[in-house]
Amino acid sequence: MRFTAYSNVRFSKAITLNALIALLFCAVSTPLTPVDVAAQSGSKPSSVVIRDSTTEANGGESATKSLRDKLKAALERESPCTETMDDQDIRDAIQDERERALLEGNDSTEALKMIGERLGSAMVMNVQALPGPGGTTVFSAFVMDTRSAKTVARAIGSENEVADKLVRDLASYLADTCKPHWAGTVRYVFSYNETKTATDEGAAHAVRKNVKRTVTQTSNMLHTIKASLQGTPGAGESVGSPKVQVMQRRQFTFRKSSNSVGETRCREPGKNPYFTNFSEEYSETTTMLGQGTDMMPVFISIDDDGRYSIHVTAPAGVLIGKIETTRSYSGCPSEKPPTPEPPRSLPEGRIEATSFEAGGKVDRKNKDVLSGTQTLPDGKTTISWNLRLVKPKGK
Repeated sequence: MRFTAYSNVRFSKAITLNALIALLFCAVSTPLTPVDVAAQSGSKPSSVVIRDSTTEANGGESATKSLRDKLKAALERESPCTETMDDQDIRDAIQDERERALLEGNDSTEALKMIGERLGSAMVMNVQALPGPGGTTVFSAFVMDTRSAKTVARAIGSENEVADKLVRDLASYLADTCKPHWAGTVRYVFSYNETKTATDEGAAHAVRKNVKRTVTQTSNMLHTIKASLQGTPGAGESVGSPKVQVMQRRQFTFRKSSNSVGETRCREPGKNPYFTNFSEEYSETTTMLGQGTDMMPVFISIDDDGRYSIHVTAPAGVLIGKIETTRSYSGCPSEKPPTPEPPRSLPEGRIEATSFEAGGKVDRKNKDVLSGTQTLPDGKTTISWNLRLVKPKGK
């Protein structure tokens, strides 16, 4: 395994999960027929987003995990040309737009449209767990074609009943032919957190005594890369070297703070100098955000002995940052509190392109799946991947 470090980023309009849900599930009306769907789109959809809408009171996402797994397995079995995405893909897309839009604020329909396009799926499946009679759980699900905001399939019952009916009813709406291609995600995550604390007597000061100062420095860094493989390779691309959407994000925060207590000498008109207790706090926080999203090449190679490697290239982008300073002081009555300081923007920077590689050995019983997790020797970096070779039945 190899890893090469560099980096990248852009920004657009902020967006909320509720707003995205409103876009995806804005209408549920008369079901379409497969002919209607094909006529409106020109071709049948080849991907489905499966999202959970179970309330926390009814168990949240965990309540439908088994159902969602069964739905994915059934779709892969009955409609192998269909790719699936889930809530994590939605969250990643939303976070991507939030970071890209950090300086602009406010939601926008354009940002929502960008997310929909980024997910690249016309079919959205909503699943929900509900309390049933006698303490049981009932599952409800429906599928909507987002191009027309029409329901194309609906089911309610047990996990198996919902999975079987929904996939059976949905099969005729989905593409049944496709060029072989890899679908899934490859993720790189580097996480670093460190806090240092020291105590001293503070800087030399002519009018202070018995000073005790505590200085704390905290560093937090998160570097993530996600390659989303979906759709058939474009012209000039092969199964093993598609161009896919790759997002790279860096978040870094450094905070230095100090707290000083002791005695300070006061001079007030008409009074003899005297010492009184003082307290002083100071903090400086540097925050830097960088992000890049672009279509980049991913290389997948499988040797004759079953060993494989996955090589991901991440794009370059913009890095922005700011410095925030706070001060507070109490001591002599005649001394004024410090004036608040506005945040200071840092000059725009750049995170360079980067690449990493991971690999493993194909499972002979499941040759169309590449999955695994690797932790680098630094103990702070994890690479994980879960890819499936999408191809028509019988291939």
